[in-house]
Amino acid sequence: MIVTEAIAHARWSPEYQAIRDHYADRVARVSGVPLMQQVEEGLIILDALDASEDVMRAFCLRPLFQTDGDLVRHGQNFMDAVDASPFVILLVTEYRSKANAWLSEKVHRSSTDPQQVIAAGLPSAGPLEGVKDMLIADKVQGRKEFVRHQRGRHARSDELDLYFELWLQALKVDPEEYDGLCASIDMAGRRN
Repeated sequence: MIVTEAIAHARWSPEYQAIRDHYADRVARVSGVPLMQQVEEGLIILDALDASEDVMRAFCLRPLFQTDGDLVRHGQNFMDAVDASPFVILLVTEYRSKANAWLSEKVHRSSTDPQQVIAAGLPSAGPLEGVKDMLIADKVQGRKEFVRHQRGRHARSDELDLYFELWLQALKVDPEEYDGLCASIDMAGRRN
């Protein structure tokens, strides 16, 4: 995998080390993709977006604080053990807020027409550009993995398709940009 200077810096960060230690060799339950591969692919996307090192560090850290249980489990212990900057913590906190406000459960089958898939509201990235970049990295990587491993086979395939489509629309990622970001992941993998 080609490693740019920005990705190399992110990999040396305490945030990257923390998620690497936490994930170890764990894999995603459905796809079997190593969880660290998801982080690495997100960093490639963030690099393609010219995101700052702080955004990359926050992206690495976000899985440790995503759910309420994660927040309780990792909160103070992590803060005591890792010297993360206040701005990185702000990005993680705002990312958590925006991502959790519009989870895939917001897209469901209509109760009156089970063939129709509908959404409750629309997602929002909020005002911080860094959080928007983190959400783009998360949703592009997630959709890429969904298309490759679950589309057409997952029980909620139609709902997940719409979920990712609406997130990408809210993040102003058109199909051409999405394809380009996915290609940057594939190119980095081929140079490995």
